[in-house]
Amino acid sequence: MVGIGFAMLGIGLWSLYARFRGGLAYARWLQMAALAMGPSGFVAVLAGWITTEVGRQPYTVYGLLRTADSISPIAASAVGASLTAFVIVYFAVFGAGTFYLLRQMAITPKPGDDPLDPRAPMHAAGIMPGPPRALAGAAPGGH
Repeated sequence: MVGIGFAMLGIGLWSLYARFRGGLAYARWLQMAALAMGPSGFVAVLAGWITTEVGRQPYTVYGLLRTADSISPIAASAVGASLTAFVIVYFAVFGAGTFYLLRQMAITPKPGDDPLDPRAPMHAAGIMPGPPRALAGAAPGGH
């Protein structure tokens, strides 16, 4: 869990470095690493939970710790309140994210919106560039 947290921190610092250098859109290895880190939050939560339970379980199983003592001393009302808060917060975040994504998907892209598209029109200090030199002298039939 801690290792995954440091990996997330590393990806964040790497992306900050790439952004300040002006190459965030072109950092292919960073993009692949960020994509691979997608499920890491879920894995970190599971790893923390498993570590907690594996650490507690042998003492209860072998009779060194009573079952009543191995549970967390939290009242049922506190558990219910925290579960309710989690549900409300997650629904709000998920709803806001879904609303934002749907709103972005409704916008029709315009030519030149993609800065990585080599066919996109270029602006060069008010001068429209001509065709590439390789094509400038070529005959219409390709001869």
